[in-house]
Amino acid sequence: MIKMNIELKTEVNEKLSEIASDCNLPLEKTCEIILSEFAKVEGGRIYVGRWKEEGGLRFVVQWPFFTGIAKLKGEELTKIGVKLR
Repeated sequence: MIKMNIELKTEVNEKLSEIASDCNLPLEKTCEIILSEFAKVEGGRIYVGRWKEEGGLRFVVQWPFFTGIAKLKGEELTKIGVKLR
């Protein structure tokens, strides 16, 4: 696995933290699952084009066509400190 650091806006962090809490997972693991499923499931793409008004680029995110399923074994959950509800 490759580790990376990313910067998130406060409101994005809050929403992802809420999702993580609902899943009973650490924030980092929740983000890992979201990004992994986006990349694995067919149909996920990012399109890029010129943003003439501001002299930059704009990005259009197309989410995958199908729902992805991630599975974590009990030992993986224990390793990241998650207790089953």
